[in-house]
Amino acid sequence: MSENIQTTTKSALANLLRPLVKLLIKRGFSYSSFAEVARRLFVDVAAEEFKIPGKKQSLSRISVLTGINRKDIAKILDRPNPSESDNQKGTNRPSRIIQGWLRDDDFVNDSGSPKPLHFEGAENSFSELVRRYGGDVTPRAVFDELIRVNVVNLNPQQRIVLCSSAYIPQADLEEKFRIMGRATNDLFNTLDHNLENDPHTTRLQRTVAYSNIPVKALSQVRLRSKEEGEQFLLQINQWLSQQDKDINPESKGSGKARAGIGIYYFEHIVEQEADA
Repeated sequence: MSENIQTTTKSALANLLRPLVKLLIKRGFSYSSFAEVARRLFVDVAAEEFKIPGKKQSLSRISVLTGINRKDIAKILDRPNPSESDNQKGTNRPSRIIQGWLRDDDFVNDSGSPKPLHFEGAENSFSELVRRYGGDVTPRAVFDELIRVNVVNLNPQQRIVLCSSAYIPQADLEEKFRIMGRATNDLFNTLDHNLENDPHTTRLQRTVAYSNIPVKALSQVRLRSKEEGEQFLLQINQWLSQQDKDINPESKGSGKARAGIGIYYFEHIVEQEADA
């Protein structure tokens, strides 16, 4: 790597790590713990992603790739892998229930939007939705949780209406961190792919931003971004779910892949509002 590329890479690394470091310090996560995770990742990525075809990956080669000595690599590989403990966690039940509401033909209308649901009694009720996608959790417990986090509400006809296509548990910090890890992993994989490929094979990666927006306009920008972004994701979900064999067994083709589209909103205060 040339000196210029090395310098640019360090600058980009500092930019992408800064918000993560801020979050870690805020949560009491020490540098030594961060360094431990980083060292394990250097070893794992070198072992899994940089193999020579037909050869077993040796500790010596991992050492050459990472700069970590062989004895330390052996010790690192003997310790529990932090990423494996998180991968064993499945999608939480409220999320599965919402996804079922968004893609199951019994719970969407002709335009593909989620239907307002009776709590129970009627055909394709909220209780039936929970039984179908929530396992042994009770419909009342799910309803109370979704009400609490403003994902659903009751319309004038006392039917349950889905207000948001995403469930982010406000009190479950552990689940929030899992969501963060999955989302940033997906984004960084796309960034890496686009750095290595020509424009004809790059993946969608676009940003729209302006740097002189009045602070008082941000509430409107946030609201419109949220409304139109969620509507777009609902439309994509209707189509993309039909490509998934778990949902649509008639989907043609072999192999197995995970694919999707992520949307995020950002803002930074460059200059505070002047006092009136």
